[in-house]
Amino acid sequence: MTEKARTEFLAGLVSEEAAEAYESLHAAGNVPIGVGADRFDVDALPGKELLEAGVLSFAGTGDDRFVRAVHPSIALRRLLDRQHRHLSALQSDLAGTWERFAAMVSPTSGLADGDLESDDVRAVRDRTEMARLAAGLYRSPRRLLRATFNGRSGDSPTTEGLLLPPEDAIAAGVEFRMLYDAEHASDKWGSYSIQQSVRAGEQARVRKSLPVKMMHVDDTVALVTIDRTGMKGALHVQSPALLRLLAEWFDMLWQAPDTTAIGGEIPDELTPVRHKVLLLLASGLTDEAIAHSTGTAVRTVRRHVSAILESLQVESRFAAGVAAAKRGWL
Repeated sequence: MTEKARTEFLAGLVSEEAAEAYESLHAAGNVPIGVGADRFDVDALPGKELLEAGVLSFAGTGDDRFVRAVHPSIALRRLLDRQHRHLSALQSDLAGTWERFAAMVSPTSGLADGDLESDDVRAVRDRTEMARLAAGLYRSPRRLLRATFNGRSGDSPTTEGLLLPPEDAIAAGVEFRMLYDAEHASDKWGSYSIQQSVRAGEQARVRKSLPVKMMHVDDTVALVTIDRTGMKGALHVQSPALLRLLAEWFDMLWQAPDTTAIGGEIPDELTPVRHKVLLLLASGLTDEAIAHSTGTAVRTVRRHVSAILESLQVESRFAAGVAAAKRGWL
């Protein structure tokens, strides 16, 4: 990887202004600390950000103090470590949010006996009714749909009917945000259905896994399965408190670093197969899991991964995800 590629890559891990400041420092070498031409202001926002990230070093004393950028490989490692720590904290927050929801609707609270049922929360056990409600909710938002889909029904992948956002709703500016799990996104039927939905105007993203299926409409009503497959039924939720929890949980997943946007044109630099491998790679799947999802050998997947890293001029899977997102490949 060239030095230029290394410094440009930092733009995906710090602000644009901080990345430019780092590149200038890296090119100049030692720069006097201060305000004005040919000096580096460590008290300005870019300087503070780089200092906090630990990618600056200092030399000299008194009025002769200098600042310089640490080597790009060290800077990249420190910034990736910081991103990993952020991801771990975010995952902890996500788990906490889901546990709060699960505690409110757990069988021990009375759901199993029907004691929880009210105008705000209703248990739906019939699979046909669940499917009808889900399809209706998907097509009903006036502002925003938040939805998750893991493509599992019992022990097998699902081939449920294709849901497309209504043309008039898309034209009116309604947002359809759909989170899929990587298993469904890599399945033949799942890949096709997502492609059609994105073409119709849906915003689609993929994660390694999703615990439940959900339709959450305009912050007014939601349908969320009790278990991952939906075999045990679902909750029809109109409780404002539960709706806020579900919306918070979804929004955190939607923005999480390990959630990957999908759709759009396949970049010229990648074949369709390698683009699919990149999507699964960015979602956190191992080589073995990618091989299983794509029906190829692990050795073949590793060749694709090596080619992807080379195309992106990076040396790690995590760096590949960041660089691919920056280039618009995801």
